[in-house]
Amino acid sequence: MSAPETEVRRFPCTAGGGIAAGQRRLRWLLLGPAALMVVTAGASFVNGGAAVGGLCLLIALVAFVAWRMSGELTPQWVGLTPNEVVVRTRTRQPTLPRNGATARRLTESERDHLERLATTAGVVAPAGGFDSHLLGEVQLFASDLANAVLVASDEERWVVTPDDPEGFLAAMTDPPGPRG
Repeated sequence: MSAPETEVRRFPCTAGGGIAAGQRRLRWLLLGPAALMVVTAGASFVNGGAAVGGLCLLIALVAFVAWRMSGELTPQWVGLTPNEVVVRTRTRQPTLPRNGATARRLTESERDHLERLATTAGVVAPAGGFDSHLLGEVQLFASDLANAVLVASDEERWVVTPDDPEGFLAAMTDPPGPRG
């Protein structure tokens, strides 16, 4: 990021709606069997089955790592610097030039469409690239699609979900560039 961290106006992103529900489902789908594998490993070790116990621990570790990685790109906050739109996730901080960028709330039909695009097996992906007949090619960084805002620049189109979409939109209208 080109601007110092202190110049970022942050808008928190709290999980809600279909994304929060999907995160809960995924947690149970992955951590429930992982816990069962740890218990099974313990029982195997007690009964002299080191190979089976080791395999159970390996399966538990894989499930835990999959769960941990599933939230790596979930946005923690969306920020604005004088020159960039920033999304902070656990592992990344992508930026989009603010000069010439436009932003607007998604309509209810666009949000519903995007949720259908991002859903697989009852889990709504909080992040990813999608090609939509309504929105075009977009990068999704979402915590709650009810707050969805489309930010479009010459380079990319992002859908972000700040907890205060109206405040974010108002801040987007502040002229970009150095503050004096």
